[in-house]
Amino acid sequence: MQQDSLSADYPMNMEPRNMEAVDESKIDAAEEIEKVEDDPANMKPSNDPFTPEEEKRLIRKLDFWIIPLMMVTYTLQSYDKGIMSAATQFNFNADLKLTTIVGYEPNGTPITNNQKYANASMIFYIGYLVGTYPMMFLSQHYSTSRVVACATFLWGVVLMSTAGCFNYAGIMLNRFFLGFLESAVAPSFTVLVTFWWTREEQALRTGFWYSCVGVATAISPLINYGLGQTHGSLPSWKPIFLILGGITVLWSIVLFFFLPDNPMTSKHLTDAERQIAIRRLERNNAGTVSHEFNKSQFFEAFRDYKLYSCFFIVLLTGVPSGAIGTFGTIVINGFGFDHFDSLALTCPIGAITAISILLSGYITRKWKNTRYLLIVVCGLISIAGTLICWFGPRDNRGLLFAGIFLIAVQVASGGLAVSLAASNMAGHTKKSTVSASTFVGYCVGNVIGPVIFGASPGPVYHAGFVGSFVCLCGVVVIASITYFLLRRENNKRDQRVGSPRGLHSIDEDLTDMQNEEFRYVL
Repeated sequence: MQQDSLSADYPMNMEPRNMEAVDESKIDAAEEIEKVEDDPANMKPSNDPFTPEEEKRLIRKLDFWIIPLMMVTYTLQSYDKGIMSAATQFNFNADLKLTTIVGYEPNGTPITNNQKYANASMIFYIGYLVGTYPMMFLSQHYSTSRVVACATFLWGVVLMSTAGCFNYAGIMLNRFFLGFLESAVAPSFTVLVTFWWTREEQALRTGFWYSCVGVATAISPLINYGLGQTHGSLPSWKPIFLILGGITVLWSIVLFFFLPDNPMTSKHLTDAERQIAIRRLERNNAGTVSHEFNKSQFFEAFRDYKLYSCFFIVLLTGVPSGAIGTFGTIVINGFGFDHFDSLALTCPIGAITAISILLSGYITRKWKNTRYLLIVVCGLISIAGTLICWFGPRDNRGLLFAGIFLIAVQVASGGLAVSLAASNMAGHTKKSTVSASTFVGYCVGNVIGPVIFGASPGPVYHAGFVGSFVCLCGVVVIASITYFLLRRENNKRDQRVGSPRGLHSIDEDLTDMQNEEFRYVL
């Protein structure tokens, strides 16, 4: 299969987001992907009624069309939810009375209580958690593109309204609804990828949009700093929310007209392309696209240990991710850097996050059955980072920042777990349920992380780094156990029925437990 640069021909110019930085990173990655997918070792013989060249042209069209829409949307989501962290450098906490000074270090450094700020961060994920299953139901029962576009429009409006908040109660209510509306995106995208790409292709495509959490972290600090330098009748932090909320509202219009639902209903495919896309769905052995909620699949999902494996991996990686996302600039500021440097130094953290996710996706495309191995490797790298921040000398700013840098790598483990939640499930309702449940884990982890750091006195945050260490050790254990269980199940199925022969039609909508020809990705 062939994939070119995902951004060279993309017409939407997100000037305020400096999307040129995104384009440059995608060009190099896409050139490598093209080499992998054109490698004869990765091409499978088939009896499909179309040529490999025709399939390549379709994949390229999908990569230029759907991937950029998902990437920009997830960049906006990650950017918008994280604006509050940047706003803390422009008296946001002081204006809303979210931080109090409780004492001073011997050298005069203030000891702060950030519990209210942590609560304002946490309530976003409470809203996300509350909204996840209702949004899952709406996305399956109605048009996915319409649900995502409407949710994007509404969260842009809510983001703009943040500028009107003036106290603790107001920001808590605002962040709850922001989380509720943003919960429509990631679970929908996880399932959407399975409707357009084969299981071998899914990890990389999921990696492209999921990596935008790092892209947003990399490009947002300096943009936010520039926006925060506006001096007018409004406090410096308010224009940040107004401008970025307005951009999100405008982007929702693009999604409304251009984001597709599935190959069967999309108006942007020719009849020949539609037949190729449908045949590729059948090749997945992953069931059909259905707008009917299947109760048996819903309950089967909760009896499947794979749901809990993905749930806990994403939850446990969410603890350090949520903490660094919320307290990143504050923690770095506590290392002794000034406000501008604290913002600027979050840029490489975002870059390493995006690179880790994309590199992991590339490796899984080149070498099969390496997803769980990579989850373990990324987890171990970040464990080293937590130990550095835990035991490192407080006067060595470079070493402490290096620890934060390494902690960012574990986001790739969460991204791989998200891709596994889709690739290792069959049946539309079951896939939607597992995807939603995975992001419930994401919410819980992102609630726990800020709470741990908020309850730990700054600028040391020992309890936060200890908690992150424990969570990442859990990721390594769970991934290792799941790998061996799924490998054993694949071997059992090979012994019972032999190699998959494509006996089941897409219209049967069988789950992975019902379809003995289904083989799990490792």
